[in-house]
Amino acid sequence: MRTALAAMGVTFGALLSACLASAPVAHAVPSEGVTPAGPFVEDARALFDGCVPLPDSATSRTYRCGALSVWLHEQPGLSELQAVDSGRARVHARLGTGLTEAQGELPLGGQPRPSLRFERCSGEAPCTVGGYVTAVTPSAGHVRQLGCVARDDIRAGLGRCLELFAYLATRGNPEGDTLSPSARVMPPRLPWRVLYVPEGCEVADSTTRAGRIRCAASTFSWSVFWPVAPGAGQVERWRDRSTEELRDALPGASPTQVRDCYVEGQATRCVRFTAPAPEGGGDVQVWTGGVDRQGWGLFAACSLPASAPFPTQTLCDGVFAPR
Repeated sequence: MRTALAAMGVTFGALLSACLASAPVAHAVPSEGVTPAGPFVEDARALFDGCVPLPDSATSRTYRCGALSVWLHEQPGLSELQAVDSGRARVHARLGTGLTEAQGELPLGGQPRPSLRFERCSGEAPCTVGGYVTAVTPSAGHVRQLGCVARDDIRAGLGRCLELFAYLATRGNPEGDTLSPSARVMPPRLPWRVLYVPEGCEVADSTTRAGRIRCAASTFSWSVFWPVAPGAGQVERWRDRSTEELRDALPGASPTQVRDCYVEGQATRCVRFTAPAPEGGGDVQVWTGGVDRQGWGLFAACSLPASAPFPTQTLCDGVFAPR
């Protein structure tokens, strides 16, 4: 089950009530690295229009762009070939090993870069999934892994992958901040409060934008951006795209169910689905939700055993509550 919970954090996130009165209160997260006009810097907005960031790590980011997922992972200390191999392992963890693969090169940053193209096809039927993994060296000793998975219209999706790669290879994170271990923030926090780390759990990642807390039987992850575009359905789209990405990262996931809930004390609609744990031990359930809290967009997700009741205060940091 731990593998399934950890997978939720790769591809990747309290009720303000009397029951949490003892939770520490934090000042707002510092604004360093926060894009004033939204999730993307100015020169990336047109290209990444319709994409949403997902919880990942201090050194990597994943974006869901419709049926396409793209990521970048800063991997200093590796060679480009090693980074491609690392990306291949990431693809296999998500899609399995029954893929047709071809090694080659992609022209990125003015140079040919090692790459792996993969796809899954069945007989004469159209391919159902395809993508690339590649790596670039934007500066000496600095290797950046890039990956992309496309579904539905694979040919158009692969073309979009290459367009996004061209930006990511040379400019890096389209949100504008640096992806490095130095971006970690402790203790983990949302812009309005410090998060609780239950005994026996660990902070897998924590930055001003996103984080993940892992326990033996649960994983809680979050991502924030500022400001929310008023009246544009931005938070709902962010929730839905992020949920699609989480489901794709957990093979065998069930159809989604939409439930009334509270997220950070605000009435909203949450999405729930279940998925089998790869190593057995029973299914997991995943809850996701998003809210606009005083101009901050919050996406939260909690994975826990399917046999458990509604996400509890302890396992999911009190972010979710039934209504």
